[in-house]
Amino acid sequence: MAAREHLFASTFWGVCRPKFPLTPGHFVIRLNDPSLAFDAASATDLLHCYGRLRQALVDMSGATAAQLCMSRNWQPVGDAIGEPVSETSTPSLHTFFAWPGSPTASAALKLPAHQRVRSGETAALDAALREWAAEASGSPADPSPAPSTEQAPEATDPEIGLSAGPWTSRAFLMEAVQEIPGSPAAAGHWTAVPRGAVDSLDAVGVEALLELAAGVEELAWNSSPRHAGMTVWANDVWGTPAIIHVFGRQHGSGGGQLAAFAQAGGLDLPVAAAKDAGQGKSARPSPTVEK
Repeated sequence: MAAREHLFASTFWGVCRPKFPLTPGHFVIRLNDPSLAFDAASATDLLHCYGRLRQALVDMSGATAAQLCMSRNWQPVGDAIGEPVSETSTPSLHTFFAWPGSPTASAALKLPAHQRVRSGETAALDAALREWAAEASGSPADPSPAPSTEQAPEATDPEIGLSAGPWTSRAFLMEAVQEIPGSPAAAGHWTAVPRGAVDSLDAVGVEALLELAAGVEELAWNSSPRHAGMTVWANDVWGTPAIIHVFGRQHGSGGGQLAAFAQAGGLDLPVAAAKDAGQGKSARPSPTVEK
């Protein structure tokens, strides 16, 4: 990804438009160098980039919510119901921001990939976002973290944390949507909810984010048969508890539980998100960035 294509960039992550944006609020936060480890510095920068983009869209569009999607070791194939089509193997976080009157990710992602329509309402917002970022860059801010030369951590012990069901000692409560007795990692669909009160996911904290990533790794390593990949979807309606859905993926399953979840309305934003639009709930500044 060339730097000129970024709407703005930081040390580890950059914000850009996908090649095929599905909504005016569809952006990608992409790792600048896929060889970099996802450690504390990278996680800090990811939270900062998301917080910065969130604050910009609150200021410019009155955004009230965002939906976030990221896959691990998984490339959508076929109809790709419930997920955006992958454009690169580089780790990427798809973000779908919503504001009063804007289309939602759910409507587009219920359709097969070949039936989706590219959003044509992006140029003016992109220009305004670049201007916002240029103005913000002149304000005092914490420096971006320096890249780490350490390798990514090895996979966690397959037995750690899974036998206890809900992970009572962790920052996120993670539970199977439909428990399989004696095999919690085989469920295929889990939810994760922050234990502490946060107004938005950029406020969860670096340690909590790393812990969530480690938990997804544990689920991937402990399934039998082993999941081919993992997909994470988060609903971040600001001012209400965030809900994160984690899906184990298998080839040849026709989209599996994620496709069924999306077609049943699982990616629909809560009605409250629309009712609260324009009433100030989204106006809180991001805890990770000051404009």
